[in-house]
Amino acid sequence: MPNTTPHEPLTAPQWQLAEIPAKPAFADHIGTLFYLHLPAQEGQALRRVIAMASCSLDLVLNLGDPFVMETFGDAVQVERGAYLAGPRPATAFIRREGEVTLVGARFKHGAAAPLLPYPVKEVEQRFIPLATLWPETSARLAAAGERNAPVPELVAELEGALADLLLKARKADPMVRKAVKLIAQHQGDLEVSAMAALLGVSRQTVKHKFDQHVGVSPKLFGKLRRFQAVLRRLTGDSKLDWTQLAKESGYYDQAHLIREFNHFTGFSPQKFLKNLEKGDDLYLFDSADQTHFHLGQRQLQA
Repeated sequence: MPNTTPHEPLTAPQWQLAEIPAKPAFADHIGTLFYLHLPAQEGQALRRVIAMASCSLDLVLNLGDPFVMETFGDAVQVERGAYLAGPRPATAFIRREGEVTLVGARFKHGAAAPLLPYPVKEVEQRFIPLATLWPETSARLAAAGERNAPVPELVAELEGALADLLLKARKADPMVRKAVKLIAQHQGDLEVSAMAALLGVSRQTVKHKFDQHVGVSPKLFGKLRRFQAVLRRLTGDSKLDWTQLAKESGYYDQAHLIREFNHFTGFSPQKFLKNLEKGDDLYLFDSADQTHFHLGQRQLQA
């Protein structure tokens, strides 16, 4: 379970959060299900919600008010409804004027590709309306949302929709899953040429497979995995040896760690820690195939 960050709790109604393990039947495709509710606070400054850079692909049902996903120089309006949310190579800010209520599922890397009519690369940093991809799934989830169903019922509907959707899925590419595991084993520090040699294919094949099935290049995928590993350590350790942290996370040195952290977030890891200690913002980030939400208080609803 992720660590939490102490801060003054929000006034009632409280935000709610659930991380729901995927059922064994979904083990080949889904890493986790998730639910998040952050109420509107009339007359108060709205807490910022920051989604850290990620290489994950999510099916998301927005049951709350419209919001904007804003990255450096780019903004995407997300209306109420169901979406496929692509990988984010940069940290994004959720700009909102009301409540945030999301329920969704995180696909394992490469597992959604057999369901898509185009490469996952085309979904990068985008919210694709689910109705344009899987109309029946979209309609089923929208109907559940309109009933204002309780969280357990929403989760059950999501699981049912996923079960029907995955029946249509072609078999995932085993080479992609093997490549993902190799990158994890090397802490993100694996040259494409070395990976290609281990897989017995060309560099061009590896790059093509990642565009098709993962949505980011193998090099960027490794960097994002390494970045996520640092996030877990930053929120899990009270005393940090930056040189040791860099080494254990697959970086050449501390300067390399700080440089890449700045690249993905726009601020240093030290600034990130200060922000966590203040508790003014809500950070969302994930590990390999599993969602981690870091908040000051957790209320599991499942």
